[in-house]
Formats: sequence, structure tokens, C-alpha cells
Amino acid sequence: MVETYIIEQLAALAEYKTLSRVAEELHISQPALSRSMQKLEGELGVVLFERSKNRIALNELGEIAAYHAQKVLSAHDDFIRAVKEADRKRRTFSYGSIAPAPIWELTPILSQLYMGMTISSDLQEREDVLVQGLENGSYGIIVLPHPLDEESYFNKLFLREKLSVLLPKSHKLAKRTSLHLNELSGEHILIYSKIGSWYSLVKEKIPNAIFLEQGELSTLREIVKTAELPSFITDVSGRKSAGPKNKVAVPIADSEADVTFWCVCKKSDATQYTALFSAL
Repeated sequence: MVETYIIEQLAALAEYKTLSRVAEELHISQPALSRSMQKLEGELGVVLFERSKNRIALNELGEIAAYHAQKVLSAHDDFIRAVKEADRKRRTFSYGSIAPAPIWELTPILSQLYMGMTISSDLQEREDVLVQGLENGSYGIIVLPHPLDEESYFNKLFLREKLSVLLPKSHKLAKRTSLHLNELSGEHILIYSKIGSWYSLVKEKIPNAIFLEQGELSTLREIVKTAELPSFITDVSGRKSAGPKNKVAVPIADSEADVTFWCVCKKSDATQYTALFSAL
């Protein structure tokens, strides 16, 4: 059997052309490289090189051999990558969510159930991306604002979340018991850019608003404390970090602002998540 290091050297010769360059790239001596190529010819029983006093070059058969050597190395790399990826997946529980609140609630539960494993969450705005990830195995579970077809999927009711707008007490709408998103038209609004489907909802429902986006939640919370601008809060996020005392949370009356989230997995995988669904 031809050893891998010899195949690697042959492929390098096709790429770099000269013994000196290959020796430099692979950190070996030229004599050692020459011996490897002679050993290869001996094992194959063919001549692969045209040799002169100070030069060695692949002949036509050598070019063919080098082409297949490159394919062997590529397959070798694919083999290593596939095994490592399989091991990573075996040690990682990955799931995707359409909104951040389910991630906040679900990750601690998963960490308790799958101790020793890495819990990986992915926030997406689009449902089709999440469903595709579930189908191709990128996610074991996804969280959506509705169940999926029960013939193919198992659905577990998980979490309800309601959206409110956080207003300065001096704001003209601050004394309302509720309001619709379109009543915030024209406002300058502070918003966290990583809120999944909530992001597209408020962008769609509030015409002519100017959104001042923040990508760091801790930074946004600090700005919200001092800025006389509207921002958003939910009953779930409010449990983790209440709004500042100089502002009031006014519930959003739009039906889309009251969301029930579902954990969804493939029906064929449901039994392996029995403990999780029981915990929910």
C-alpha cells in the first residue's frame, strides 16, 4: 500500500514543479523527497518521471498519477472532516428558534437534561430556514409560533409571550391601557436587532418609524434607561430584566403581538426527546 505521505509529495510535485520548492513547502530534504519518488515507482512498477542531471519532472504517466493522488488526498480530507463532524454532532445538541425568549427558557432545561453536551442555539427570522435545518439534521428541534403538520412532525406546546412597548411616562401614549403598533408611526424607536420574528413584525406594522438598532442587549438596556425614546419589552424578557422605573410598559393590542411558541421535531425522532417534552 502506498503511504499517504508519498501521495502527498507526488501531488505537491504536480503543483510546485520542482524538488526544491516541494521540499521547502513540505519541510523535508530534497534527497528524502527523491527517495520517496523512487519508492513510489518501485511499488507501482512504472516510471513516473523524466530525470536529468539537475532536474526531475513528471512524465505523462506521472501527471495521471498526480491527478489521482490529489483526488485521494481530497477524499482523505473528506474522511477526516466527516468523522469529526459526526463526533461534534454526537456531542452537541443543536436547535433553532424563531424568537429569543424560547432560547432563554429552553437552554437551561437542555443543559440539565443533556449534561456533558454542548447546547447550541440558532436564532432565525424565517420559518423556512428553521424547517429546512430540521429536515437536513442541522437542528434536532425547532421553535415556531405554530405547530407543523402532525403527519410528519411532533409538536409540543411550550411558551406564550406578549409584546409591549416601553414608553417614557411623559409620552402622549403612556397612559393608554393598550395600543396598536401602527399608532407608533413616525416615532424614533430603540430596538434590539436580534429578536427574530419580532423584528420583522414591528418593521412591517409601524410605518414611517425610525428604528435605532442595537446589536448588544446589555448596551440597549443601558440606553433605554436614559433615552426618552420608545422601545420594546415582553412579559418573558421583563421577568429577566424589568424596564426602568421612569417608563411604563403598554401592551400591544395587535393579535400578532401575542404569540404561542411550539417545540417541533420530526415525528420519527420524538421518542428520543421524551424527557425534554416531559420537562416542558
